[in-house]
Amino acid sequence: MQLLLLLFFLGTIANDSAFGFSCDGGCSGHGACQRSTGRCTCFPGYGGATCASRLCPTGAAWVDRAWAVDKAHQPAECSAMGRCDRSTGTCTCESGFEGVACERLSCPNLCSGNGRCISMRDAATIQDDRNFFVSTTYSLWDADKIMGCQCDPGFTGFDCSQRECPKGDNPLTTGQVDAIQDITCTCNSCSGTFALSFRGRVTANLASTATSSDLKTVLEALDNIYGVSVVAGTPLCSIGGTTTSITFTNNPGDLPKLQVINNLSNGATVTVLTSQTGTRENAYCSNRGNCDFATGVCKCIAGFTSGNGAMPPSAGRRGDCGYQSGTAICPSTNLGVCDTKGTCSAATSYECICYTGYTSHDCSIRECPKGAAWFDGATAPDTAHAMTECSGRGSCNTATGVCTCLAPFTGAACDFIRCPTGTSLVYGVTCSGRGTCKSIQQLTSEATDLQGNPLGLTYGATPNTPATWDATKIQGCDCETNDYFGPYENAFGDFTGAHDCSARMCPRGADPFEVGKVNEKQTLTCTADGGEFTLTFRGETTPVIPFNAGTAQVRSTLQTLESVRTATITFDSGSVVCSASGVSTYFSIS
Repeated sequence: MQLLLLLFFLGTIANDSAFGFSCDGGCSGHGACQRSTGRCTCFPGYGGATCASRLCPTGAAWVDRAWAVDKAHQPAECSAMGRCDRSTGTCTCESGFEGVACERLSCPNLCSGNGRCISMRDAATIQDDRNFFVSTTYSLWDADKIMGCQCDPGFTGFDCSQRECPKGDNPLTTGQVDAIQDITCTCNSCSGTFALSFRGRVTANLASTATSSDLKTVLEALDNIYGVSVVAGTPLCSIGGTTTSITFTNNPGDLPKLQVINNLSNGATVTVLTSQTGTRENAYCSNRGNCDFATGVCKCIAGFTSGNGAMPPSAGRRGDCGYQSGTAICPSTNLGVCDTKGTCSAATSYECICYTGYTSHDCSIRECPKGAAWFDGATAPDTAHAMTECSGRGSCNTATGVCTCLAPFTGAACDFIRCPTGTSLVYGVTCSGRGTCKSIQQLTSEATDLQGNPLGLTYGATPNTPATWDATKIQGCDCETNDYFGPYENAFGDFTGAHDCSARMCPRGADPFEVGKVNEKQTLTCTADGGEFTLTFRGETTPVIPFNAGTAQVRSTLQTLESVRTATITFDSGSVVCSASGVSTYFSIS
């Protein structure tokens, strides 16, 4: 009986050996066991040694170390701006970020219900002549990541929360002209219609046989065109091309061109050119009153009331303070002329010239700091992020000149994305109290390769480069070495841990199932009969080592480096590291 049991036991061992190693836990039902190595190959969406952990969606990292000069934002779990729940595979995003992978910067306050949330890419293509004034392209790393507001007509502000006040021409300024635009329509026996658009409003359709009177009627039917005069031949279109001149008599300022919606047949063309740029002011409340952005109503100063926008103006219903109804005086507050923050005289048409840091018709409003806009419309291909108040992500307190920033923004001009707080409950502490808050530019300067050697890379070193506009603006955690880690502990995207330094690093070691692997050995040859030298490993440099140091001294000096735990040192000859004939030293480091 004992012999049979022994044979059965040996047979079992032989059978197991034939099939190889088993995987712990059967790969949790989420992977395939590689019997030759005892390792699990996890199915998509799962990770870890036993495939027990859910992976979270990835997106372009908001902040990381560059992998080449001016190249960053590699894919990362939760886009390095959220914490991954390993039991569900879902991201919990930092405040202000959204999407399954925290890949988008949210629209501020959902545009207050008065606008449309769009991406930088979309904003570049839109020319509505209210929010965006150029149609171009934008395809940089943030094109689909940073969202912002396209405000509805009548609303303004970074979150569309403000009511626009009427704009008009200062009636005291002289020597100015109206805007004139010319429309040329060339049509050979064409049919169909065309329409014109002005600041997002579209006219009724015009046939090729329409008259100048028809054109005037459809333009003045728009609620944002207050009066035009039209000079043209009849009809509007002809075989040789008919040019119609439109003077905007009641819309002051440098106006955007009318846009054409052409549905004419037979290759008919309709073009618009600006033949005279309008030079009249187009300012809130005509620079003769204060705008209440909560109501969109102008409060006019004494001697001025609502005008009709013409030149010269008459009393009207625009509510723009553009008609002089009394004696002109310099704008004043209870503190004095120009709020004592500027100068005024009849020579300047009774306008206040404000001191630096102050604005408005009476200099009573404090200006807030400006920074590169987080969201705006591109002005040329891949050219955006112009300077704007509070960087377009905060409200300006016009009494104090201080920005109140939305999350996750910080800085005097709301021009930085702050580091995540993490698990710390102490006010003002970031990165769970276990890391340092740094910009992409700073993180990149410390980037290393897989062996820990400095890469010597830069990000945004050349000023005013559009592609690296974010070099100093977006901040992330550089977690404490060896104890805590996040996405920035290693160079090539070791995103296993938390982005906020909340996860403790586990020890690393060799796979016990691996066979045929050896430790790396390095050789140093020193030929010298005097002096000293140093060694550099993974960016750290040892204290000086004398030419006549023995193995113990070389070993202890190497082990002063944080990246060296133990070192094995042997000489090929003699008892010192250098000699006149040369000594080879063999290093094995762990």
